[in-house]
Amino acid sequence: LNNYPERFSANVILRPVFQEMILPNIAFIGGGGEIAYWLELKKVFEAVNVPYPMLVLRNSFLLIDDSSSELINKLKLSTLNLFLPQQSLIDTTVENETALQLSLKTEIEELDTLYQKIKTISTAIDVTLSKHTDALHKKATNKLIALQKKMLRAEKKKFEAQIRQIQKLKNQLFPTNNLQERVENFLPYYAKWGGAIVDELYTSSLALEQKFSILLVN
Repeated sequence: LNNYPERFSANVILRPVFQEMILPNIAFIGGGGEIAYWLELKKVFEAVNVPYPMLVLRNSFLLIDDSSSELINKLKLSTLNLFLPQQSLIDTTVENETALQLSLKTEIEELDTLYQKIKTISTAIDVTLSKHTDALHKKATNKLIALQKKMLRAEKKKFEAQIRQIQKLKNQLFPTNNLQERVENFLPYYAKWGGAIVDELYTSSLALEQKFSILLVN
C-alpha cells in the first residue's frame, strides 16, 4: 500500500467518512443494505475523529395492484404470509387447505417417548447399549421425517393450480426473490398512475416509524 498507492482504492472504506467530513449530517437515511454497510464503519469514524451520524432506516413500500390483491384474497393469504419464502408459502397453503393430516409431529414426539423407555430398559442391562439405542432412535426419526416430506409432496399434486398462482404472485411482488424496490423501476408505475402515485406514497409514508409499508394501488 505504501509503495503502490495508485493500485488501491479507499472508496469503500473512506467514502462515508469523506462525505461526512465535507458535508456533515445529523442523520444518514438509507435502505437496509446501506444501513448495514454504515454500521460496519463506526470504528473508522472513531479512528479519524469524524462525528458519526444517526442512522435512520428509510421507508420501504410493497405496491400491490388489483390483480395481485384479488389473488391474495383467493389464496386466503395474510400480508405476513407474503414475506415467507416461496416454498414455505406453498407448504403452508397446502397444509391449511388439505383435509388430511400431513404432519407427523405428534407421532415423532411419541417415538421420542418410546425410545426413552427403550433406552432405560437397554442401559439397565448393559450401559454400552445406550449409543446403539440412540442410533436406532435417530434412524427411526429420520425415516418418519422422510415419510412426512413424501406425504406433503404427494398432496401438493392436488394443488397444482394454487401452487402456480403462488409462484406468479411471488414473482410479481418479490421479483428474483428480492424486494420489489430493489428490482423494479419506478417509471412504469408513474406512467400508469402519474403524479397520483407520488402523492399516495407521500401520504402513506410512516416517516420515522421505520416500518415496512404495503400499499394497495388501483
